[in-house]
Formats: sequence, C-alpha cells, structure tokens
Amino acid sequence: MKKIFIIWLIISLMTVPALAFENEPVKTSVNDHYELTEKTHVEEADHMLFVMKTSSVNWLAMNIKVQAVDATVIVNKGSTSYKNVKTIVEKDQEYIYNNVSDIEYFPLQMGSGKYTVSLLGSNDGRRYRSLTSKDFKVEVEENVVFLNSTQTVNWSDETEVSILAKALTLDLETDQEKLEAVHKHIVDNVRYNYQKAATLPKGYIPDAEATLEVGDGICYDFAALLAAMMRSVDVPTKLVKGYSSYTPVYHAWNEVLIGDEWWIVDASTDSIYVDYKVQYVINKPIEAYQASKVY
Repeated sequence: MKKIFIIWLIISLMTVPALAFENEPVKTSVNDHYELTEKTHVEEADHMLFVMKTSSVNWLAMNIKVQAVDATVIVNKGSTSYKNVKTIVEKDQEYIYNNVSDIEYFPLQMGSGKYTVSLLGSNDGRRYRSLTSKDFKVEVEENVVFLNSTQTVNWSDETEVSILAKALTLDLETDQEKLEAVHKHIVDNVRYNYQKAATLPKGYIPDAEATLEVGDGICYDFAALLAAMMRSVDVPTKLVKGYSSYTPVYHAWNEVLIGDEWWIVDASTDSIYVDYKVQYVINKPIEAYQASKVY
C-alpha cells in the first residue's frame, strides 16, 4: 500500500498547470474581442488583406497567406510588423496558437465543414489587434489530420524521430505491434523531467527531436514524441490535453488508432512506472481520462 501511495504522489507531480500548455486568451461576449489579461483587451484594427486558398477558391491580397491542404491550415504571416502573432482556428471548438515561425502548420481536427481562421497581432504580448478573419469550407478525409506534421506534432521523413520509428517497426506487420515497439522504446529511454515541469514557460511548444536527443521531458513532450513517431509509420495518432485520474493537474497523452479502436496511451505515466518497476497496460481505461483539446 505504501508503494502505491509513493507512485501516486510522484505521478501527481509529473505535469504542469494548464497555463503552461494553454497560452490562449479568453474570448469575451462583446464584439468578439479577446481578453489576454483581466485588464487588457484586443483593439479593433483596420482590415488587412491576405491570401486564403481552399480547393479552387482563392482570396488574394497583401501579406498574410493561409492555405487549407490535407486537413491542415498553413499560415504564412509574411511581412506583418507585429512581434507577436496568434492564429485562431474555430469550428466546433476554438483553438488558439502562437505563430513562432514565419510559416506554421495547424490541424483541422474538427472534421469537414466551415472553419474560421483569424490572426491577431501584438507588439507588447498583451494587447492584441485583430488583423484578419475569414470563413472557408473544407472536405477532409477521416483521420488524415492525425497523420500530418503540425506545429505541435512536428516530423518529416528526414528527422531522427521518423528514422528511428521506421527502424523499430521495420519487420512488424500490425499497428498494435508498431505501437508496442515505439511505446517501449520511449518509456525505456526517456525520463520524466521534474525540474522542467516546475519551470516551464507559458506557451511552451514541444519539440519531438529535442526530446529524443536529450532523453527527458514532461508529459507534453512524451505525447508529442509518441505522436510524431507513430504518424511517421502511418498510424493515426492524436495528441490530447485534458485531465486524468492519474494526476490532479492538466495533462497530455495520446490516442492511437488500433483497428477500429482509439487506444488511450500515456507514455509519461508509463515511464514512471518503469522507473519504479511497476507493471502497466498500454491501453489505459477510457473512464480515467477526460479530453479538452485534441491535436
């Protein structure tokens, strides 16, 4: 009983508060302004033209480009002078991202239908101005989005993440076998970094390559790494944020499509089980997890 309590206590410390992951302003009910702190609001701006491309429809303009390709929105912030740019993708839910690079890839994970993509700009990181917004419709093939490379789950055939995943699964036939091989490698070789969890900056974005190289990370890093490796071997995999009975704080894990079932996979929790020589099952009970965001 004492051993179980110790393990629970360690797991409860393994993640960081929601604000470390969710650098998202709170949407108010007045004129679609966005509140970034309790006292500052987004200022309205003059309309800025941009390019948006979805299928055969084009919107042409000056310096911001947005393309919808294979269930992904590609945002090129172009020549905008703002130091800080955010992209908001809306359909059934609202997802808010920081544009840390000139070109970013964001998932259209809410299926086919009408999306709204908006861009906000700021020079002080507090007060954001609406730059542009546009509605567009897309038809997306089911689960293709969970094979793509995006800002959060970043990989390509040339990255070490992909090369390693392909080597680990070279002679394996089923997706379950691939998952077992990739999962085992991660939980045996990547350790949970408690110091990083305690000092993580707001708006942190995981880097699967870096996690693989340094061999440690937080739950967000574990989930991004497993998703990148599984997607690179053609197994649809979600990165999920939300809450779990395994920890009292905001958490990140994966859902992996095995046959017709989405397996709940929590590699960061399992890595701690490995440290303490505790047996685990890869497919966690669905009632132990409550998703709030899916990537």
